[in-house]
Amino acid sequence: MNLTLLQQSVLLALTKEWQTPAQIAGQLPKASENPSDVNQSLKDLLREGLVQANPVVFGLYRLTTLGTTIKTTELRENQ
Repeated sequence: MNLTLLQQSVLLALTKEWQTPAQIAGQLPKASENPSDVNQSLKDLLREGLVQANPVVFGLYRLTTLGTTIKTTELRENQ
């Protein structure tokens, strides 16, 4: 799975707790904190099965089990 740099940044900013795109954008480097870019990355990560959208509250996202595994792998590779 090839993730763009922004997708990787969004993935690394996400946790198992529900977060809004604005909260996620606030954790990213200044160059990539554009909310529309974050939303697009979230949509891409949703399609890949790495992110889950809250079925009850619109606009909240968190990592899936697969997303957590990929995030852990990315963190190990970046050390």
